[in-house]
Amino acid sequence: MRKTILDELNIIEREERVRILYAVEAGSRAWGYHTDESDYDVRFIYIREVAVYLDLQETKEGIEKSTHYSIEFSGWDLSKALKLLRKSNPSLVEWLTNENIYREHSAIEKIRELRDMTFSPARCLKHYNSMVKSNMERYLKEDIKDLKKWMMIIRPWLACKWIEEFQTFPPNGMNEMIYHININEEIKDTISSMIRARVNGKEVPNPIVRNFEDYISNDVLIMNGTLENLHMDDSFQWGHINETFITILEDVWGMHFYGKER
Repeated sequence: MRKTILDELNIIEREERVRILYAVEAGSRAWGYHTDESDYDVRFIYIREVAVYLDLQETKEGIEKSTHYSIEFSGWDLSKALKLLRKSNPSLVEWLTNENIYREHSAIEKIRELRDMTFSPARCLKHYNSMVKSNMERYLKEDIKDLKKWMMIIRPWLACKWIEEFQTFPPNGMNEMIYHININEEIKDTISSMIRARVNGKEVPNPIVRNFEDYISNDVLIMNGTLENLHMDDSFQWGHINETFITILEDVWGMHFYGKER
């Protein structure tokens, strides 16, 4: 499948007239609860030719493509990615992992440096907390034993616990989060058994699921209280964002913009 994905990335480049700087696997295959039937969710960052950014006509900042190989491609223009990174956008930060990478230009290291500089624990914590609550409200009204839906609740909840404890951005892999986070061992075992059951197409006994539902519901209520007074820091200046954008344009297209500040 990797060759198919790389070939499709080359096709996107030709059709869209872009340079793909970075492509990575996201979704269940990155988070560690996929099955053999799971789709491939490929996310990428691309850059257009310099003249496009100088054109006053607005250019789309995203590319979407599906294939008959059960692969979903979704990419963001570098300009959009950097704007989102300024606000520590968790979805984008999740892409900038060191695992499951299909393509990586050397310029991505500059983006990772920017990721570390702009990381906001408060903003990411609120994002994942909101995801936990909305997914609980949406999915727990349906089939309580649907483990795929449970994964979409547990993963952001684990991310919240990681950020609270370590004040760093969490890894994508759920098993890694479970191993390091300081939570009740029984809860760790329950989550691990739910992940294994999901991967192997098994079911978890209903009482176990119900007990875990009570636990996570109570924990979310406690978490809500701690989030009320969190300060959202928007102080990161545009200067370094703009400089990173121009530097990557130069690196990729072999140009030099005279008069820019270094």
